Amino acid sequence: MYSADSIASGNGAAAEVAAKTPQLTIEQKMAEILGFGTYEAAYLFSDEGLPIAQASTTNGQQVDRDRIAELSILFHDVRRMASVMGGISRLREVIIEGENHRKIVFRFFNAFGQQVILAVVVPPQKAYKQRTNELEKLILGESF
Repeated sequence: MYSADSIASGNGAAAEVAAKTPQLTIEQKMAEILGFGTYEAAYLFSDEGLPIAQASTTNGQQVDRDRIAELSILFHDVRRMASVMGGISRLREVIIEGENHRKIVFRFFNAFGQQVILAVVVPPQKAYKQRTNELEKLILGESF
């Protein structure tokens, strides 16, 4: 994965090409949303749980990307079962909220010719829908 540091240290032409990668564009938007305090972490996974893009803060509780990936795979399976057993077509979002009002939101959609899962960790008392919709639209507009 590219990071802002690896691009800054590269030569001009390589840095310009890398700066235009969808992964970097998505991670920059994720970091911007983290800067607003809307998310503590944001991850984009393939439906197999492979990371595509990510951003997280260093303050507060740490969020384990691998555990979030495991949950995203689990909810991908739940999504399929909901469709077959419950007649729920194309489950779009699953939200886990604790007593402390911290949330993990899993959003399912197609991008890059595959099913992807956007997982965001939302601190208490923060609205996430608008920023998550913006991020989803950005991801849909990108291509590899």
